[in-house]
Amino acid sequence: MSRVYLIRLPLDDRDTVDERAFRDSPAHATVRRHWSTEPDKRGVVVQSGCNWTLQCNGDPGRALCLDGKPIRLGQAITVIEPDGTRLPFKVASVR
Repeated sequence: MSRVYLIRLPLDDRDTVDERAFRDSPAHATVRRHWSTEPDKRGVVVQSGCNWTLQCNGDPGRALCLDGKPIRLGQAITVIEPDGTRLPFKVASVR
């Protein structure tokens, strides 16, 4: 089974989320979810306290754990499903 998230977030010079750019243009923070066993879903990335949430097509939000770390090629990041399941993903591209 293949699982992919395409996440669009503004990054600063340190490769961390540029929170000011995010606040200025929150509609540009988007997510597209590809599961081989389900239809694709699209949504937005929203800030919730010091964390980030992926919200697709009205589904319950999934937590995106960045922990203030730079987002770099090959880095592992974690998405936490609504039931608490932690799914590791590898950053495959940064543009």
